[in-house]
Amino acid sequence: MLKKNIKIIAALAILTSLNINCITVNASSSKNVSTVNEITTPSKSNDHKHLDYKSRLDELVKNNVITAQQENAALDLIKSNDFHKFMKKNHECSKNKLDTLVEKGTLTKEQKSSIKKVISSSKKQGKNFRSSINNGLDGLVNNGTLTKKQKTEVENLFRSCRKERIDNLNAFFKQKFDTLVKNGTITQQQEEAIIKSLIPFNHNS
Repeated sequence: MLKKNIKIIAALAILTSLNINCITVNASSSKNVSTVNEITTPSKSNDHKHLDYKSRLDELVKNNVITAQQENAALDLIKSNDFHKFMKKNHECSKNKLDTLVEKGTLTKEQKSSIKKVISSSKKQGKNFRSSINNGLDGLVNNGTLTKKQKTEVENLFRSCRKERIDNLNAFFKQKFDTLVKNGTITQQQEEAIIKSLIPFNHNS
């Protein structure tokens, strides 16, 4: 009887050991898969969100104005957090100036709301932003939401925002790329060519 109990205990010990080993292998396998996924899954945090800028600088590389290394140095500066803060701040121009037109009595709140919908819809059109805005404003005139005079006021607003944005971007890029000139990465002439290629935009906001 004692021998039988010893055999049963030994068998249970073996089964327990096998079960533990199986769990360990599975856990290790899962961990390895997780690690592989982390390595093979590309990080999106460094993706360049302004592909239009890259394509413009690609042209300078193609025309031997700058090298690929110089292009990357410039793009690294454009990707910085303060650039995104700058872009976000300047996206508020049209909103702020629309508020001013409402305060002056040039537009009603309802008209402002209709214009904002046109802006929001047009932003999805990318490079066709400007033509989309014009068509949208024409539509508001045709359906009686805006008068032609009010449309002109809004168009002047967009022109003002565009000029303001270009001037600010010019100053921003100059400040950034001056560091590349000072450290010998690019020449003054190359800096001017880079800034000229980046602005003005094909669309405004």
